[in-house]
Amino acid sequence: MECILLCDASQPESAADLCRRYGLGVELQAFANPDYEQSVPDAVLRHNEVYKDISPRALHGPFADLSMGSSDRLIRQVTYERFVYAHDRAVQVGAEHIVLHHGYVPGTNTPGGWLRRSVELWEQFFDEVEVQAQIYLENLLEDDPQLLLDVVSTVGRDSLGICLDIGHAHCHSRLPVLEWIMRAGDLIGYVHLHDNHGRNDDHLGLGSGSLPLDEVCSALEQYCPDAIWALEVGPDNAADSVFWLDNRGYLRAMRKSWR
Repeated sequence: MECILLCDASQPESAADLCRRYGLGVELQAFANPDYEQSVPDAVLRHNEVYKDISPRALHGPFADLSMGSSDRLIRQVTYERFVYAHDRAVQVGAEHIVLHHGYVPGTNTPGGWLRRSVELWEQFFDEVEVQAQIYLENLLEDDPQLLLDVVSTVGRDSLGICLDIGHAHCHSRLPVLEWIMRAGDLIGYVHLHDNHGRNDDHLGLGSGSLPLDEVCSALEQYCPDAIWALEVGPDNAADSVFWLDNRGYLRAMRKSWR
């Protein structure tokens, strides 16, 4: 892996302490709520101050009710505007990486039409936005990675890749997570790490569910060795999950790669 980040669960102060303690980067998640800044108007300033000595940084963009390939043009327009918002905020908080949800819900759109409209949206985005971050599309409800692979491959931009959420794949897909990794390969540039028992998206600490995490981490190292790993386990499970990774040598490997 290139580096390990901690998702802050919209709790920047407590996450910053953990990041400093363990030498991790951070994924900022408060801006996933587009109304957040109405209650915290100095949100950008606050995050820059709290994370001033922490890097690298990623930002999770808005996702509720969005669909980049929707057959409704107004939904596509809102999705586009939220994606632009995420990029703008990422630049302002010094985040080099952006995680976005694609919004595809199986059975609600034909895959071919959804793919075509998604590609058109991203072509517009890259034409109109001076992109200053790596962008990753995260899996959620789909049964296999093919549609994500088709979007990223068809758009064909180095700055657009895949965020593999191993917990989502484990509880929402019949395809084993190892198969997801082998099929997506080095198009995976970012990984959300957490655990569950294969039924609900519980975001448990590593080793607390039924994911074969030793095999998963080995496969990630083999098929997408340059991917960023982000712990999305919540502050209460962060320390134990860091220890899980440290006991298997991943923190030492990360520090060695930085030297």
